[in-house]
Amino acid sequence: MRATFALTLLLGCLSGILAQQANIDSSVSKELVTDCLKENGVTPQDLADLQSGKVKAEDAKDNVKCSSQCILVKSGFMDSTGKLLTDKIKSYYANSNFKDVIEKDLDRCSAVKGANACDTAFKILSCSQAAN
Repeated sequence: MRATFALTLLLGCLSGILAQQANIDSSVSKELVTDCLKENGVTPQDLADLQSGKVKAEDAKDNVKCSSQCILVKSGFMDSTGKLLTDKIKSYYANSNFKDVIEKDLDRCSAVKGANACDTAFKILSCSQAAN
């Protein structure tokens, strides 16, 4: 799984993916993810249902979607209106082993829009995961 933005959502794996794929300090990424999950009231059952397929991505609860936006915003990869900051992402990964993967994901997924900022963030992350 080479999901980019490091912030791919099948949220149980999210902090591990953040640390591994984005070369972010694992304690920082885990704290960021944990904070966003708490802020949005995402329960372990919400995550388990999404991971197991019991809840399909298109049926994810709003709080799960908003945790995606929170993670992207706090990581500096999205603004609060749901606009993906592609230049910042490209710059962040310019000298990484993931540069080509990131650019492909951005080409494919950066124009994805949802009903609101939370939905957009979730759809972008889902698109990115599907691409890899």
